[in-house]
Amino acid sequence: MKTPRYAIAFALLLPFVATAATVTMSGHGQSYDPGIALQAARDDAVAKCVAQGGTPVVEVYNHVTRANLWLADSIWRCEVP
Repeated sequence: MKTPRYAIAFALLLPFVATAATVTMSGHGQSYDPGIALQAARDDAVAKCVAQGGTPVVEVYNHVTRANLWLADSIWRCEVP
């Protein structure tokens, strides 16, 4: 019985695909402007993801609150090899 070529290709790629892990990164930011605070939080989370050699996939959650300054949090899903 002849094995289909796509089955062989899938079997060869499986170890590489299975090694990627999905992790969650959080970032924090503060500013007198809420938009700048949120962008700083996003940049912080993405930088933490990239520092681990990962790829940011999607922002899961963000929150902005007012204290003396605007405080922001951003949580991202990240795929790390």
